[in-house]
Amino acid sequence: MRQFKPLHLSEVVFSTRDGVIRLKDIDHYYVLGAVCRRCKSIGELDRKALERRYGRDAMPADLSKRLKCRSCQNTRGNIIMVINQWPR
Repeated sequence: MRQFKPLHLSEVVFSTRDGVIRLKDIDHYYVLGAVCRRCKSIGELDRKALERRYGRDAMPADLSKRLKCRSCQNTRGNIIMVINQWPR
C-alpha cells in the first residue's frame, strides 16, 4: 500500500466562490485528519460527526482551534489536513 503524504486543504480545493474553504467544498473521497504542531501525530477525524455538529458550512480553519492532541494534549496550532484518499 502506498504511503499518503498529508495535504493542505488548499491543495485539494482549488477554488471557491468567496475564497473560503468549507467542509462542503472538500470532496467526499478525501479523509480528513488533524496534525499536531507539537508532536506531529496525525489522527483521523470523523467527517460526518463534524458536519452533524457544526454544519456543512463550517470552516476547517475555525474547527482546528477546537482540536486537542490525544498524544501530548496540545491545543495550539493544530491543523486539519487531508490524510488519505479513498478510491473514487
